[in-house]
Amino acid sequence: MNIQEFNKSRKIIMDKMKEKDQFFKDFGKLDDRAFSDGFIPKKYKELTMISISIVTKCKECISYHIQESVNRDSSPSEIVDAIKMGMMAGGSTTYPYVRHAFNTLIELKVLE
Repeated sequence: MNIQEFNKSRKIIMDKMKEKDQFFKDFGKLDDRAFSDGFIPKKYKELTMISISIVTKCKECISYHIQESVNRDSSPSEIVDAIKMGMMAGGSTTYPYVRHAFNTLIELKVLE
């Protein structure tokens, strides 16, 4: 699935989840507050989440947080550093997720 399809599919299912149960709407609001600028700027929260997403082996999370990092003007080098930190914490079993992260960067034209 390419990044545009991912974004469209994610929005559709997130909207349905929020429509069907208030819990998902409330959790979304909590998520928005947690990821807003605070003592730690949103940019750095997103970079941290890239690392965590690598460790937890969540491809959807990797794609989402890379896009958010790009939208927050993170440099390619900052994003790659975040990927490397996740790999260091998660070990060699995270390699498929690191490849996914690089593929996302290439698809977004952040890397060639």
